[in-house]
Amino acid sequence: VATMTDKDSPDSPDFMQFAEVYLGEYDAVQDSQKITGRATVYLDNLVNSDPKNALELLAAIIECCTDNVQLAHVAAGPLENLFVYHGYEVINAVKEKADCSEKFQLALSGVWLDEDDDAIFPHWRELMKQYNFIGDNPRQRL
Repeated sequence: VATMTDKDSPDSPDFMQFAEVYLGEYDAVQDSQKITGRATVYLDNLVNSDPKNALELLAAIIECCTDNVQLAHVAAGPLENLFVYHGYEVINAVKEKADCSEKFQLALSGVWLDEDDDAIFPHWRELMKQYNFIGDNPRQRL
């Protein structure tokens, strides 16, 4: 993905193609301890520098995950970093994504934030309550 604009959608071919490349790199690393691939580096840089587009790309990646292992990797890596670095900037858009996708909700359950260190923690915790990952009879988390 060379550039992403407001007209790009997580369902666009570029996003979906990138998601498949990213997940393929993750699988290759797991299988052979291959070094970090270009898609992974690109996503990490995007999370740091462009949270809005990073979230759009993460939504596509999450939808392309074929199992909970891949989903947990995305949750505990780039999605968690997005919360830590840009939580307040993206929290409303994250909620919108999660409201439309049970897979995105499940990914959120794999994010681990520190109540004492991460200012966004109360907002993330509210999402966990809303999507029934904590409280009475909670859903299974990642």
